[in-house]
Amino acid sequence: MILEPSKQKNLSLNKIVLSLNFFIILWAVVTDAWGYSDLFDFSNGKYIYGYISRLIWVIPAFMLIVKYSNSLYMSRKQLFSAPRFNKLFIITILVSIVLVFFEMLIYHRGLWFNKEVNLSLEIIKLIVVGFVEETVFRGWGYNALAQIVSDRQAIIISTILFVLLHWPAYFIKFYRFGTFDFMGIALQSVSVLVWGVVFCMLLKKGKSLWNPIIVHAFYDIMVVLFT
Repeated sequence: MILEPSKQKNLSLNKIVLSLNFFIILWAVVTDAWGYSDLFDFSNGKYIYGYISRLIWVIPAFMLIVKYSNSLYMSRKQLFSAPRFNKLFIITILVSIVLVFFEMLIYHRGLWFNKEVNLSLEIIKLIVVGFVEETVFRGWGYNALAQIVSDRQAIIISTILFVLLHWPAYFIKFYRFGTFDFMGIALQSVSVLVWGVVFCMLLKKGKSLWNPIIVHAFYDIMVVLFT
């Protein structure tokens, strides 16, 4: 339900979209550009910087959620309420397992496990990524847009910007290493587009940000470990 104009006077479409673009630019600089640099090439340096940079990145989103809590589709209190393992949540978890299983069979022609990653550090990183990305693009972005525009428009706008979040890394890698992964950016864009819509639905149906956070982190972990 969209708030009456008198109750949403502190929110505007331009303000929300600009704030999400700010997060995209900040991510590109702090997590991508600096993260891919040689500044942190020491033991577990990339992981440590990854944790810290992402947690710093999400701070403005918390501030916005607190400031506009009463004007959001879901208030701060409801947003961070306990997860609800409803039908959509369970189906999404099962579908993500099936997808990863088939990707593993296609890429590796059998059962496979990634032994090249530091398991504990990688899992922590992916949990942090799921938490911060969902807080910014669903907890703030979709949650705020849903009070200004229709639910469909809120999903579309927040999801398109969520896709754009993943683009700078490809251009930074191109600048650093001289090759551009056209197939990678295309496939990831489609995947992020679909999952962005799913994450919005998980928040809407579950009434808790923990629902998309858990699914997001779970899927990312499965992809890194098994595909």
